[in-house]
Amino acid sequence: MHKVFRFVIENAVAILLINFILIVSAIFIVRQLNIEVFPDPSPPIVEIVTVYEGRSAEEVEKQVTIPLEVALAGMPGFENIYSISLYGLSDIKCRFSFDVSYKEARQEVLNRLSQVNLPPNVSPSINPSPIGEVMRYKVKGNRSLVDLRTIQDWIVARNLQTVPGVATVSSYGGYIKAYSVIVHPEKLIEYKIPLSQVIDQLSKSNINVGGRVLEFGDQFYNIRGIGLIKNISDIENTVVGYKNNIPILVKNIADSQISHLPRTAYVGLNRDDDIVMGVVVLRKNEKSIPALKALHEKIDYLNKVILPKDVKVIPFYDKQELIDKVIHKITETAITGIILVLVVILIFLGEVRSAIIVASIIPISLLYTLSVMAINKESANLLSIGAIDFGIIVDIPLIFIENYFRLKEEGKNHIQALYENINQIFKPILFSMIIILLAFIPLFTMKGSESQIFMPMAKTYIYALLFALVLTFTYLLAGSYLFLKNSHERKFKFFTYLENFYLSLMEKINVKVAIISTVAVFILSVILFKSLGAQFLPKMDEGNIYARIIFPYTISLKKSYENAKEVRDILLSFPEVQQVEFQVGRPEDGTDPSGPFNSEYFVKLKDYDKWTRNITKEELEKEIREKIRQKFPNFDINLSQYIQDNLDEAMSGVKGENSVKIFGSDLKILTEKAHEVADRIKKVPGIVDVGIFEELGQPNLIIQVDREKASLYNLTVEDVLDVIQSSLNGRFITQVMEEDKFFDLVIKFPDKYRDSIEDIKNIPIILQNGSLIPISKVANIYYDTGASFIYRENYRRYIPIKFSVESKDLAGTVAKAQEAVKDIKLPEGYFISWSGQFEQMEKAFERLKVSIGFTLFIIVIVLFIINSSIKNTFIILMSPLYAVFGGLLFLLIWKEPISVSASVGFISILGIAVLNANIMLSTYSNFVRSGIKEEEAIKMTVKEKFRSILITGLTASVGLLPASLSQGVGSQVQKPLAVVVVGGMFLGTILLLLFFPKLLKYAEVKES
Repeated sequence: MHKVFRFVIENAVAILLINFILIVSAIFIVRQLNIEVFPDPSPPIVEIVTVYEGRSAEEVEKQVTIPLEVALAGMPGFENIYSISLYGLSDIKCRFSFDVSYKEARQEVLNRLSQVNLPPNVSPSINPSPIGEVMRYKVKGNRSLVDLRTIQDWIVARNLQTVPGVATVSSYGGYIKAYSVIVHPEKLIEYKIPLSQVIDQLSKSNINVGGRVLEFGDQFYNIRGIGLIKNISDIENTVVGYKNNIPILVKNIADSQISHLPRTAYVGLNRDDDIVMGVVVLRKNEKSIPALKALHEKIDYLNKVILPKDVKVIPFYDKQELIDKVIHKITETAITGIILVLVVILIFLGEVRSAIIVASIIPISLLYTLSVMAINKESANLLSIGAIDFGIIVDIPLIFIENYFRLKEEGKNHIQALYENINQIFKPILFSMIIILLAFIPLFTMKGSESQIFMPMAKTYIYALLFALVLTFTYLLAGSYLFLKNSHERKFKFFTYLENFYLSLMEKINVKVAIISTVAVFILSVILFKSLGAQFLPKMDEGNIYARIIFPYTISLKKSYENAKEVRDILLSFPEVQQVEFQVGRPEDGTDPSGPFNSEYFVKLKDYDKWTRNITKEELEKEIREKIRQKFPNFDINLSQYIQDNLDEAMSGVKGENSVKIFGSDLKILTEKAHEVADRIKKVPGIVDVGIFEELGQPNLIIQVDREKASLYNLTVEDVLDVIQSSLNGRFITQVMEEDKFFDLVIKFPDKYRDSIEDIKNIPIILQNGSLIPISKVANIYYDTGASFIYRENYRRYIPIKFSVESKDLAGTVAKAQEAVKDIKLPEGYFISWSGQFEQMEKAFERLKVSIGFTLFIIVIVLFIINSSIKNTFIILMSPLYAVFGGLLFLLIWKEPISVSASVGFISILGIAVLNANIMLSTYSNFVRSGIKEEEAIKMTVKEKFRSILITGLTASVGLLPASLSQGVGSQVQKPLAVVVVGGMFLGTILLLLFFPKLLKYAEVKES
């Protein structure tokens, strides 16, 4: 390596020029880097949606959900299956391990779906994950909701789906266009035509055929038989029968018109009560920034070229806004951190040129890191960039420059100091890098969601550290040779006072005090650890609120819509609220498994600096809950955030942050026990938004065909069911094609036949002979209640009780809830499990315990190899204890619990703490070997290493100080990590300098 360093010094100008070229190149490369708000922590989840029109939850479960579950069992990498069966819809989520790619999982599901047997005309489809939602927009124009929905479905959605990365564009709200044939029963009687004949003739009258080819002379012709229905006139003139050899047309017995299908959802935006909305969802792992840019370009093209002049696509939610806020937050925190590190370096070095050269390594290494990420097509995010400690990055350059100035103080000239500096520090720095990299092993051995979150951060950190190492022995070495020839380290007076104060303090601390203090630090650390509480991850503030209110399960869509508008008014009454989008019911394609009782509110908040009241977001949420409960005291309310809400549901199968799941087979027993559990956990302090996803109580109107009576009138079950479908909501017959668009053709009776149960009982059935009987003659009609939902997980039924934890201590709060319900008696075969963020936290901490233990074992082995002494290895391992105590104490001061984020903070300071201790031990050993007595060797060690250890500790601490103090959108997830690093490196360094040197008395010093 000596030849390499000589080459760097002899070609210093070329080295700096190469770095300049690399910097310019990196700037252009970094412009291609994709930035996400937060890494997607979800495993591959394939969602299968199956619409089974008009069927109850029980029928859907038996005929669709269970057959699909059986077919999907045993797939490679398959871990869990969640399903919801409700009226007319089956929703199944298959969760795979992280070892399986989403494409592989999706293909495996498709293979299984092709083999399953389902009822006729029932076809499952795969729904993209809602976690990929990046945009919501409305289609605005001076047109009917039917026209706007048609434009959305057939023009806007089709065009936006051509944008690279877009998986699907879902439509919500408005009316779906349809062709209706409204049959008058009295006309059927007059012409003696049964309804089944009308259905059959309309179906047969909408067809094209091919007659192969003909040749006339030298000309070749294709033969086409054209019979497709093109318009209302074609429908009206369709022959359905004959009377006295005179054709009976549809227009003789029915009114044909353009109408719409029954509505299943409403969407509103602010005071606009009824809009047509589109939701854009990206494929899993697609990059948001290029996709959003392409989406905006496509929307501009639609608005200017494709759409009618009076129709516009107007986005009202764009993920780019959140990404921009995150970029601003990262930039602000990084610049502040770099400035603070520069100030600390200037104070300790007292020399401007060296401080600037050292500090410049921060942006250069960060720039190189980002360029490597861009080349590797990796995405940056708030945590991977914002959690980098710029102070730790410059620790190696600081060791280099501080030792260089020390050698010059000893009388070495410029060149001698450079070469001897390299000889003295290269191996220790290489060793320190090994220790630091070893400390990151737990991050690379993580599995599950925490791996997806923190692995990018670990990789980014290591990129930056490796670049800092390379830059130290190239860029810094060359810069020092060219610019520091006549430079000398200058000590500020305050630093001299600080050093003298420290040395005098060390005179008063003896070995006994050091040992007692170290033991006290250990005991206090244990007490702090047990008292802080725990959570999985802090909630990242997205700058919005996503509210869900569950109205009574028996509520009509119209009444639910009226209630939702009142909730909208309440939300808009808060001055902090900028925009409210609300939706009721579910989209026609079943992409959201809910019903008329479900209402959701996407509340966009104003920027915090524009709030006129001095309140926090948490206080605003509390006010919102209270105000809504005043109006609707008995409804289930859940407040979350937009991205978080989608993620929570994807991870646990339940719409809520956490849930208690009671497993069993009998829905009635499950419901009874769910109320017992809910009543108890409501009383636990810190738990809010408790709600039961009621599985029973869905009102049903049963029309049960009496087969024996039907046979007396020569009626089949299908004949009677055709009448039921047609008279109530309409029966699908065929589709009408308009250019490249398709619309359903439905047949139904006038609305007067479904105003009451008596009207329904009198629905006429026309017999083959033309006579008429009421449907009550061949069917029993009565009210009944059935299942609203049927939840299943891993082939067992369960009922979920969702809840949120208001306090930061998720573990402690859930432990109290578990204690509250532990004596609830369940029948044999029934059991309770806890799901959601709590479950993720438990799994993450279990994995971290193992990986951190393994890492410490590896570090112990490395330390033993380096020191060849068990005693010395044990002494060095005292140093992380001081850092851990500092981190825990600062978590207490900041009121932050233990979390996976905080654990990563402890991991990141472990290597630095061990490094500093090893440097002191190595220096002490060298002095003792040279013949100096132990006490004097300790004094000389602390005097020589005080400055370097203090400066590395302080720079590492101040580097993340801005992140630990940061507030606002996107700052929460990295805060525990930053707090631990700030506290661990600041207080841990002080404790190390005070007590660790005295422990060196017990060190084993060998002759070589």
